Amino acid sequence: MKIAFLSFYSGHLNRGVETYLDQLATRLSPHHQVTVYQSGPKVNSRAFTTHVIPVKISSSSNDLPATHLTKRLFIDHSKRQEFIFFLKVLPYLLKNNYDIIYPLNSGWPIPILRLLTIITQDKLVLAGHSGPGWDDRWNLLFRPDLFICFTSAQLAWAKKASPWPNQRLVYLPHAVDTRIFSPWGPIRNLKLQRPIIINVAASTKEKRVEQGIRAVARLKRGSFIHLGQGPLDERINNLGYKLLGKSRFLHTLVPHQQIPDYYRSADLFTFCPYDREAFGLVYLEALASNLPVVATNDPIRKEIIGKAGLYVTNPQDVDEYASVLKQALAKKWGSQPRRQAQKFSWDKITDQYLKLFNQLVSS
Repeated sequence: MKIAFLSFYSGHLNRGVETYLDQLATRLSPHHQVTVYQSGPKVNSRAFTTHVIPVKISSSSNDLPATHLTKRLFIDHSKRQEFIFFLKVLPYLLKNNYDIIYPLNSGWPIPILRLLTIITQDKLVLAGHSGPGWDDRWNLLFRPDLFICFTSAQLAWAKKASPWPNQRLVYLPHAVDTRIFSPWGPIRNLKLQRPIIINVAASTKEKRVEQGIRAVARLKRGSFIHLGQGPLDERINNLGYKLLGKSRFLHTLVPHQQIPDYYRSADLFTFCPYDREAFGLVYLEALASNLPVVATNDPIRKEIIGKAGLYVTNPQDVDEYASVLKQALAKKWGSQPRRQAQKFSWDKITDQYLKLFNQLVSS
């Protein structure tokens, strides 16, 4: 079977979606012929084929609200860059006769790919990487051969949102490599006041990094680490150093292979994004490292974290957020976080992908 993944930001960024693709492609490649098309440079040797289509990226439109007309029409600067990338990839898709085409970004490439796969009788696979909302409604509109939902809550939403009564939807959660992310291994010598509360997310409004900083500042002791980058970097730094100082705040960006060391060096993980966040692979990474979690109180987060964390109903309420952090730090968690992560190990999820893709191609 020949599988093509299209991931514009791979090689440039290392967010949850790019990590997911790297892990999935690696695990499928011993069984199938896998090619990843990306605009960023190839970072390391991979078991799968990486085809780099160079296109510069820019975050000039990332600060626009999701409801902005240019974003709704997929004509903001980022989507135009993605479309240029897609046009450069298209000749390779026409030439190589893939069995499955799986783009990880949305926008105008989707209707074109739907038309192409109808003509070639290839299979189009899409997934809810954006979370319930406009992008996923757009993807469902063009009736892919398979739409992957990462939580049962997302599956329930997709069933209502899809205009097609017989739309093929499947629940298949994200996964984590529990050998890489574990409590055992190197730690970082962080000169920060204990307890250390870590956050791994992009520096954007919807990730609510600033609210986390303000909540930690309400605690009598403790530090906040933010691993990530984005358009709000400067604002986050100013707030962190103002409220916490150098002995209680650290903002840095490290290669993905170093992130497990930082999880092992912390006492608690927190990430309270908007409820439209599709999943949050970082939750699984933290849990696999046996870190308890403080997260947004919504169905998706509860499905992922279960009883291995505590929840904040209104992350904008700094007092509530700080109170939940304090409770989580005081509780004895044992190995509960690690056990929760093991439900989502790649060893289990890979077999489901293999079976699902084989069924799809043979149907």
